[in-house]
Amino acid sequence: MEIYFVRHGEAEWNRQHMLQGHSDIPLNDAGLAGARKAARALKDISFDRAFASPLARARKTAEIIASEHAGLKVEVNMDLIEMCFGKCEGLNLHKEELPEEEERLRQQLRRWFQDPEHADPVPGGESVKEVKARCRHFLETVIAPLEDHCERILVVAHGGILRSMEGVIRQEADQEFWDGPIAPNCGAMVCTMEKGKLQIRQLLDLVAMASVF
Repeated sequence: MEIYFVRHGEAEWNRQHMLQGHSDIPLNDAGLAGARKAARALKDISFDRAFASPLARARKTAEIIASEHAGLKVEVNMDLIEMCFGKCEGLNLHKEELPEEEERLRQQLRRWFQDPEHADPVPGGESVKEVKARCRHFLETVIAPLEDHCERILVVAHGGILRSMEGVIRQEADQEFWDGPIAPNCGAMVCTMEKGKLQIRQLLDLVAMASVF
């Protein structure tokens, strides 16, 4: 069985380099266009089931992709919601100067990025261990039972979730979480499952793929 993990199209906070997390920011015009390109890149690949995060940017991306596949319904799953960044949501990561409190949060966030296993998570946010537990639960309770019934599954979620799925599949230590790259908007991670074992097969840029069709 194949699983296509796809990151959502661009939302406005992506463009502005702001942390989104659980904040429900919709796709912007570029994100809608990117989702349509992703749909075009995947239109000749058949999916038996489709799952998405409840957040609008992922759900809409999934719906646009599913629209190219007759009868494919998008099923929302709470385990796929982006990792929560608590009080850091809406924080601009690249702005040179921030108000004192926001700068304090940014420095704490940077410490956590550098040492996710030992540094305190941002206030109100999730730890890497908590996010990976959600992803592991989704893989074990939703994906694994489908192996004998489906050939191909679509999962549309978020950058943090795709990175977490990768960490779970590769059995990485929590300390390695931020060492790997975050998938671009409409990037995909294609995995295979055989006898319950998951392997990462390839990484794709669906927007770039659409441009060659």
